[in-house]
Amino acid sequence: MHLAPFKSFGRLYILIYFLTFLQPVYSQSELPIDEDPYLDPDGIKALSSNQGFTENRGILIGILYGLHPALVFSPALSLGYYNEPFALGVEISDSDKLEFWSKQKKDWLGPSRFGGTNYFAKYFFGKNVYILGAYEKRFAQLYNRSYDRTQKPKEQDDNTFKKKIAKARFNIDAETTVGSVGIGYMNVGRLGFMSIDIIRYSFLINQRADVEVLWETWSSPEIDSYEDLQKNIESRKEDWYDTLDSPSTLLITVGLFF
Repeated sequence: MHLAPFKSFGRLYILIYFLTFLQPVYSQSELPIDEDPYLDPDGIKALSSNQGFTENRGILIGILYGLHPALVFSPALSLGYYNEPFALGVEISDSDKLEFWSKQKKDWLGPSRFGGTNYFAKYFFGKNVYILGAYEKRFAQLYNRSYDRTQKPKEQDDNTFKKKIAKARFNIDAETTVGSVGIGYMNVGRLGFMSIDIIRYSFLINQRADVEVLWETWSSPEIDSYEDLQKNIESRKEDWYDTLDSPSTLLITVGLFF
């Protein structure tokens, strides 16, 4: 298993943490700045009244990754606005645009595409802890699925049984809309921010799955078992419904704050 993508993001988290949240020792002055005899008092007043940085409001741009049905193979771009005690924003992911674990995804799931769009609102208690509500659309597109089985033609008896292989290829396009509530923690500094959604509990709003059968032999006169193919397709749709409306946890966002 290749860990290079996670190692790279780990280094990025550490770099942003040190640049953002650690305070330099030389910023600690023994005298209050307005009592320093070597500084102009009028200049200090002008400087103090025109601070360029505030932690109370700003734009948030970052990358989100964590244990989330739509983010397993694709991190999300996060864009938000923070004005204490609220934050509003959107998160967008698409494995066709940005993807982790390409080889593993192909080996485990074949040709496929995952992603979603999430609109969120956060309310902060104090400086760091927040509760959140979100409206999420998650999708999974799976291409060239197969269902091949050996079947006994219905017109043959057991003594003259001759095997026939029923085959099918089809695409599945599943989409689920959920509402989410959760809790998290955010820290903001001069260069950036880091937030962690500790848990997002999801409740179902809507779901659908469209299936395109590319070709099949289940309905041929020799086999005549198309209902078996339909049952398999319905079972797969239910499995993806259960996956896409799952709760998510440990969603980490790092990025710029200005």
